[in-house]
Amino acid sequence: MMKNDKKPVAVLKERHQRKGSPRKGSPKDGFPRDGFPRGGSPREGSPKDRFPKIDLKDRKILYELDVNARAPASEIGKRVGLSKQVVSYRIVRLLSTGVIHKFNAILNNARLGFTLFKIFLRLQNVNVEKQEEIIHYLTAHERTQYVITCDGLFDLIINVYAQNALELYGIIKEIEAKFGHYFAEREMITMVYTSFFFRDYLLGRERKEERKQVYFGSTPGKVEIDALERGILSFLGNDARTPIATMAKALKASSDRISSRIKKLEKANIIQHYPLQPDFTRLNQSSYKVLFTLHNLSERREKALFTYCAMQPNIWFHSKSLGRWDLEINIDVDHVDQFRKIMMELKLRFSDIIRDYLPLEVSKIYKFNFFPFGGKSISG
Repeated sequence: MMKNDKKPVAVLKERHQRKGSPRKGSPKDGFPRDGFPRGGSPREGSPKDRFPKIDLKDRKILYELDVNARAPASEIGKRVGLSKQVVSYRIVRLLSTGVIHKFNAILNNARLGFTLFKIFLRLQNVNVEKQEEIIHYLTAHERTQYVITCDGLFDLIINVYAQNALELYGIIKEIEAKFGHYFAEREMITMVYTSFFFRDYLLGRERKEERKQVYFGSTPGKVEIDALERGILSFLGNDARTPIATMAKALKASSDRISSRIKKLEKANIIQHYPLQPDFTRLNQSSYKVLFTLHNLSERREKALFTYCAMQPNIWFHSKSLGRWDLEINIDVDHVDQFRKIMMELKLRFSDIIRDYLPLEVSKIYKFNFFPFGGKSISG
């Protein structure tokens, strides 16, 4: 918003056209921008609270933020046909109503010397309080990058950073020493490389382009980073839209120096891109994670499957892995029939290579942070 008390005419006109004023941000408004929940589930509350009204301009803004969450409001305004002030106002409103869950910075953890492992947990003998305790512990853990609850065969999914097998063993044993008797089943896969596709479903159109892949499994040339760069990555991990001036003040460096270091991290392929993480429940959607076991896989058919996922507007995540499952995709849909239709088409087109699949419905995202270490050294 503007620093002075006078609101631009365009903003006042927009606010006047809306019935009522946007809700103020509070612990019950979904997730704050650092990705950590502060209370009630986004699915709670009345339908009016759960599904804020958003129009085509809002969706265009959301899409542009998904393309580049650090894009200035002025640049977004040119793309969507709104003034800088109105774009800023709408972003604040989308945040306060919980439609925008978080602004992410996707990092190539292999360049930091890490491999990412995904762990699936099925719980037993837990009440609500104990499950919340487990979730809180996992969310606060400095080596977890991703923590969600889901419905289906598993109850919890976490991504864990480890530099080698021995370190991973230690992390798993640490978690199991505290909560292992509540785990009825544990499965694990190694994430090899991943693609985050643009969320073209926001605009109801077919996908026209895709982001570059992120390599998670190998370590193609570890890059050393210093304390200032760790501080920058910590800020961007919590909120990719953090202003350079804010980082400069907190890290006691000039804005030019911060800007230069961000460009250096991007050039080194440590920072891959800055996508949006919307709250699918606030968009009146459901989100599914589907795990595939593949067989008879040729390079040609594997490429065809990837291309299909890349062009399907509701699929925004594609990850090859090693372990029980060979492929993982994420699909956001307006209703379950849409999900069934996508899955039916996938099975028909690729029946020769899909041996089995496991769908899981995402319930709630508790953590999504590619740099959960804070400003501390991450060397082993």
